[in-house]
Amino acid sequence: MSGKLIIMAGLAVAFGATSYVGGNYYLESQTQARVDELSANRPVVEAIELAKVVVATAEIKFGQVIDGSMIKVVDWPQDAFPEGAFAATSEVISDGNRRVLTTIFPGEPIITAKITGENSRAGLAGVITQGMRAVTVPVDTVNGVAGFIQPGDRVDILITKNDDHGNGVTSEVLMDYVKILSVDQNAGSRNETAQLANSVTIETDGKGAQKIAWGLNVGTLSLTLRGVENEDGSIFSLESEKPTTTSIKVVSGSEIKEFNVAIEGNQKPKKENNNNN
Repeated sequence: MSGKLIIMAGLAVAFGATSYVGGNYYLESQTQARVDELSANRPVVEAIELAKVVVATAEIKFGQVIDGSMIKVVDWPQDAFPEGAFAATSEVISDGNRRVLTTIFPGEPIITAKITGENSRAGLAGVITQGMRAVTVPVDTVNGVAGFIQPGDRVDILITKNDDHGNGVTSEVLMDYVKILSVDQNAGSRNETAQLANSVTIETDGKGAQKIAWGLNVGTLSLTLRGVENEDGSIFSLESEKPTTTSIKVVSGSEIKEFNVAIEGNQKPKKENNNNN
């Protein structure tokens, strides 16, 4: 090989190596500059404060006694700590048995509103609000809203009865915004499908219990189910439209005449005349 070819080959190798090293250095510098830029613009993530919360490890159904195998402690965001939750399993199972008032699902926090006090039974007595009463109302497919009423729903109770003046049948609201405690003997869970029942148990005060007893004796009670977006107290009031007049017939010989006369008690009161003339 001639000297020129050797020199040219050497120069080619030198230029190639220089280009390779220079190219790699340029790419690395550009990559690092981009990484530094992204790091500088990255928002600062504040550390989340965590707290300890007791949750269910398996589904716990109505009436079951909670034991240590059913619960565990997990980390939970401090600012989202559930109201009435427990921070240690010993707070749930110490000093007596607690029973579940409504189904608790795996991973769900154990809260005081869903369990009884220590050594309490998980019957209706553990569900009723203090000072209230449980009253059972017989229902069928029609007046029980075709079985679509579930524990925890809110209903209005209507009474249909004969008019006091003997002018037909009237219907009016007996009670409104009433909480359903149980359907038949089921107080612990809600069904996905309609549940035909013979009775529902409602929560009311002493006066409401008297109304139910009176209504069952003088007429027929029906339930109207409220929607979930309409649970804010009374929404309507049905008032019976009592007739203000009635028809009477007067027979004189072969002639019969019919007159409309006002019904006593339904006439609008007349304005008093305050003139001293």
